[in-house]
Amino acid sequence: MVGQLGASIGSPVYREPSSFDTDQQKSELSIARKRVFPAGSILFEPEGRSCVLFFISGWSVSRKILANGTRIVIEFMLRGDMVWTLSSDMTQETIQALSDVTAYEFAVPPGTRGPDLSPRIQQNFVHEMLKRQARLTERLANIARRDALERTGHLLLELAVRAGKPDRPGFDGFECPLTQSDIGDAVGLSTVHINRVLKEMRLKGLLSFRNGIVEFLDRRRLAELVDFDPGYLSTNPG
Repeated sequence: MVGQLGASIGSPVYREPSSFDTDQQKSELSIARKRVFPAGSILFEPEGRSCVLFFISGWSVSRKILANGTRIVIEFMLRGDMVWTLSSDMTQETIQALSDVTAYEFAVPPGTRGPDLSPRIQQNFVHEMLKRQARLTERLANIARRDALERTGHLLLELAVRAGKPDRPGFDGFECPLTQSDIGDAVGLSTVHINRVLKEMRLKGLLSFRNGIVEFLDRRRLAELVDFDPGYLSTNPG
């Protein structure tokens, strides 16, 4: 269910989740509660609301705050991704909008193991859980075994694949609402360190990250340098 950002560089324009492109699939959204969350608002806090399933259009972050006040970014959610708040509650994750987010909310009946939804949405639900597990496994390898440039480059390449191909001719990149702090908390580096890494990648002709836009100057060379294989991001549920 990975889509792409709007065509123009500026304020992003989001479409409906791509798993609901047909009239029949879109009709399934009619039973959902459509909610809009402005950038910076909280979609979910542990023990803060009933269990629901969100299909998201926009950018959001799943984060944890440790006892010493340190923030850890667990995951970034992009357009078409799914959030099951029961899982987030169990792991004590807070979900916050990074851009304006539209979410389709399906209630999960109390006492059930999962959402009581149509077979199509159930299939998407299982697929989304598997994709999230694959991303988290790769993120663990990223933090445990790669250096600062490799961690940062790998994350930005992953986000580029998930954001989709831009419609802007001749542009290789994506709109990215993340701050350097967001990136650092996702890869286990300080903001100062991230600033240095981004500067190094720019000077090496790999990528540029300015004014909320990531532009790849040499995507192939960066992918080879950080050993990025997008296979774990496969969106084919079959």
